[in-house]
Amino acid sequence: MSPAATLGTVLLAYLPAAVSPGPNFVLIAHTAAAGTRRTAVSVALGVVAAGGLLAAVAVFGLGAVLARTPWLATALRVVCGAYLAWLGIRLWLRARAPESAPPAARGGAFRQGVVSNLTNPKAAAFFGSVLTATLPPSEPAGIKVAAVALIVTASAVWHLSVALLFSAPATQRWYEHAKPALNRVVGTILVVLGVALAVTP
Repeated sequence: MSPAATLGTVLLAYLPAAVSPGPNFVLIAHTAAAGTRRTAVSVALGVVAAGGLLAAVAVFGLGAVLARTPWLATALRVVCGAYLAWLGIRLWLRARAPESAPPAARGGAFRQGVVSNLTNPKAAAFFGSVLTATLPPSEPAGIKVAAVALIVTASAVWHLSVALLFSAPATQRWYEHAKPALNRVVGTILVVLGVALAVTP
């Protein structure tokens, strides 16, 4: 496969994982809708930075470990799927509960974005299994670096777009009105994604 085709495959694999609703999306959207644009951008940048770190770890080491220990990859998939489903159920149950205040300081917001992505089971599942499958350890180092850069760029475009969209005044007013229904929709999607992740080899 040519380098361009390999990178195209990586991008096509990453985009659905990035844009599908998950903990990072909920955190950025809530922070943007309930707080300020600057704070939401800081959270988004934290998510992007953590994603770049996870991608680098995956393509330069984790893939080889998982290739040698298939049971670890299976365990990771099941645990992450179960956690996603649990998050979805909790979001459903707390759909009408008052939201906690978003982080006020940019430094705190950035750290919250980093922690959100580093502990995000959807990210762990993608970087630990899907990415390592589309970008085998045998690929040249240059292709791996390009793949990480491509993922960081796509992540920045998407997550910053979410921050900017949900921090618009009109969106903030809509979000406040639609929050219970939106939380139930996102919760349902998380449950479906979690179950599918856990049961699909």
